[in-house]
Amino acid sequence: MAQTWRQEVQESQDIQGLPSDVAISDVAIDDATISVAPGQTAVQSATHAISRHRTSIGIVSLALAVVALAIVEGLILRSNTADHVAEMRLILAAGARWAAFVPAAHTIAVCFSAVVAVPVIVVLLGVIWAVTRSAGQMLRGLAMAALPMAVVGLIKTIVDRPRPSTARGALMPDPSFPSGHTACSVVVVSLALFALQVIDVRIKDSRGLADTAPQSPRSPLVWRVLRTVLTVILVVVPFVVALSRVIYGVHYPTDVCTSLVLTPVLVWCVYRLCDPAR
Repeated sequence: MAQTWRQEVQESQDIQGLPSDVAISDVAIDDATISVAPGQTAVQSATHAISRHRTSIGIVSLALAVVALAIVEGLILRSNTADHVAEMRLILAAGARWAAFVPAAHTIAVCFSAVVAVPVIVVLLGVIWAVTRSAGQMLRGLAMAALPMAVVGLIKTIVDRPRPSTARGALMPDPSFPSGHTACSVVVVSLALFALQVIDVRIKDSRGLADTAPQSPRSPLVWRVLRTVLTVILVVVPFVVALSRVIYGVHYPTDVCTSLVLTPVLVWCVYRLCDPAR
């Protein structure tokens, strides 16, 4: 390759009447110089791959650490009689304080049961696919829903904490820690927020504003207001569900608090790891 290039330079010099020995020496290259660019590209690719793998390892480590801490917490709570008594007092106090909220708590329990939540998740996944036309994004949403709930179910089985000693708690067939309904509400809300995100990107793309400066209008005002209102409402939902489970007498406060911390972390980890652009 270098020899052919030299021949072309020599012919050009002959035409222009330039001294061949001086001109070639000024611009001479060899095969090592030509191969610099591909070498740099390979190094950059390797560096990017290493950085990506380090990020993935960090995310997985975070998820495993949070799960391990939740299991340890659950085992400690199961064997601690003092905490059990204190939490039972809170449950009874909450039930007496917000007795009028019990029918609403029952409705919330139905809304975030598998019978209702699964069809809602399917609809949200359909919205994500319809907006993005990307099977990768849809599978990303599916993983965001399935994996955290599977982990919560696994922790329930390992810890096996009995339900509170209430009339309704005694009727619950599965373990108490962590709260499955609270975790389910976090999953549904996370998918809804993901759907809002992809819709927002689609709107910006359709208006040609995807690459505008941060201070420029990114989407119509009506949509921005609507998205903000929906986001606020959705963020509040898991906390309402968590409180309702305590008032309903089927979960300890630590059950719902653990789900409020554990599930968002797991959802975020899956969201990052399953990014089709990675």
